[in-house]
Amino acid sequence: MPRVVDIEQRRTDLIDATARLIARSGIESATMRDVAAEAGWTTGALTHYFSDKRVLLLAVFQDSLARRRLLRFDLESLDPNAKLRAALHGVLPIDDDHRRHWLVTIAFTSTATGDAELAAAQQDAYREFRARMTCLVDAAKLASDRQAEALAEQLIAAADGIAIQALFDTETWPAERQHAVLDVMIGRLVLR
Repeated sequence: MPRVVDIEQRRTDLIDATARLIARSGIESATMRDVAAEAGWTTGALTHYFSDKRVLLLAVFQDSLARRRLLRFDLESLDPNAKLRAALHGVLPIDDDHRRHWLVTIAFTSTATGDAELAAAQQDAYREFRARMTCLVDAAKLASDRQAEALAEQLIAAADGIAIQALFDTETWPAERQHAVLDVMIGRLVLR
């Protein structure tokens, strides 16, 4: 009897293997051969699911974004101010999962520089994030309708700036400091 193959599980395994490689050793290490080896497969099996590295990288990026979106449901019971704060804090690389997301995003961004389709995926992701933050700022009644997007952009810039520093200087930027500095920045931006 032939073995039943769970195609989605195999794709997920390959995406996870690629994300681990990128987080551990950079995007250069995510060759088709190395991804297959990381997942315990042959290169031929990998190319059955992803025709080339570019297609695989796009899938890894989209998967990383999808995982971030799932975290939104944990915030639904919070009041608007707490929801905004939690969403911004959710950006920070405070654990292995969030750190991996950032490393994948940065690697993807550098690859997207010379590729219109990948650049569009990155642009769409940030536009979606900005729209979401704008809605949260609006719901928290922290700015007028016209100023909500500008405040959201400033809050995103603060969170991203902290995240980039923390990503590459974990000793100086432990989770507690990331949270504390972001809270100061939120306070400064919201109360001015």
